[in-house]
Amino acid sequence: MDRRQIKTQAQIKQVFIHLLAQQPLDKITVAQLAATADINRGTFYHHYRDIYDLHDQIVAGLIRDMTQIFSQNYPTTTDNHAILKALSHQLVTYIDTQQDTVAVLLRQPTIGAVVFQQVKAAFIQKACALESALPNNIPDKLEINFIVSGIMGLVMDFVTQALAISATTLEQHIYALLRKF
Repeated sequence: MDRRQIKTQAQIKQVFIHLLAQQPLDKITVAQLAATADINRGTFYHHYRDIYDLHDQIVAGLIRDMTQIFSQNYPTTTDNHAILKALSHQLVTYIDTQQDTVAVLLRQPTIGAVVFQQVKAAFIQKACALESALPNNIPDKLEINFIVSGIMGLVMDFVTQALAISATTLEQHIYALLRKF
C-alpha cells in the first residue's frame, strides 16, 4: 500500500471515530463519512465494504496490535519480572496512544460490550496458547480469565476516564498486580 492510501485510510478512520463519538454506528452513513472526510464515496468503497466493515477492521487492528504486544512481551518463566514490566509498559503505552479510539468504541451502547469481550477473549486465548500446560487445566484457565478480566476492567475504566489516573500509574499498578500471580 502506498503512502496516499495509508493517509486516506487513516483519515477515514479518524473521521469515523469522530462521527461514532457523536452518534450510534447504525446512524453513520458512507455519504456522511465521505463528506466529512472530504473524499468521494468510491474512495471509501475502495478500502471498505461498508461502515460495519470499517468498524470491524478498526477493532481487528486494535486486537491484532495488542495481542502482538502481548505475544512479544509475554514472560517465559514465572521469575521474569522484567518482561512483565515491559508487557505492562507496552500495553499501556499502546492503549494510551489509542485512547480516543478505544474510548469511543467502548462507549457504544451495544457494540462496546462486544468489543470488550473480543479483546478479552483474544487475550485469554493468547495467554492460554503461550502457557505450555494450560489447554486442559481448568484452574489455570480460570486464573488467566480472572487476571485478564481484572486488567481489562482497569483499562476500560482508564480509557473511559472512570479511573482518573495517569498512564504511568496504570502501568505501575498492572505490573504490581501481574507480579502477584
